[in-house]
Amino acid sequence: GELAFDLPFSENGVAAGAMVFGIPAITAFLYYNRGKEETGEGFSLPSFGGKDGEGLSMADVKKFGVSGTLAYVLTELAFWAVAFPVASTALYQTTGHWPDVFNDNSDRAAVLAFIFTGANIARLLVPLRLGAALALAPWVDENIINRGGASEE
Repeated sequence: GELAFDLPFSENGVAAGAMVFGIPAITAFLYYNRGKEETGEGFSLPSFGGKDGEGLSMADVKKFGVSGTLAYVLTELAFWAVAFPVASTALYQTTGHWPDVFNDNSDRAAVLAFIFTGANIARLLVPLRLGAALALAPWVDENIINRGGASEE
C-alpha cells in the first residue's frame, strides 16, 4: 500500500528547504513579533522564570541532584534521537538517496552538517530544554531513582 503523504519517500527539494529553513524562520518571526509587542524592541528570547532577567540555568537542574542530572541527560538523548532521523530525511529530500554514513564520507559529512545546524538552532531552545529537565526530574526521582520504594534521606 501507499502512504497518504508522499513525504519523505520521494525526492522533494521544496520540502527539504521547508524543513531546514522554514520552521526556524517561522519561529524567529514569531519571537520577533512577540518581542516587538511586549518591549517595543525586536527579539526577546524566552527566559523561563527567574527575577531581574535571570532565566533557567544548569544550577537549577543540579538542585534536583541525581534526578535532575538524569532528567537533563534524558532530554538530551531525546534531542539526539530525533536529530539523526531528521538530518537523514533532510539529506534524502535534497539528494534523493538515503545517507550511507558507514561507507560514504560525503554522506557522513552532510548528515553531521545537518545535525550541527540543528544543534545550533536548538541552542535558542536551551531554556525550554532545561525546563523540560526540571519538569521531568520529579518523575525520574520517583520512577527511576527510587523505583524500589526506598527514599533518600
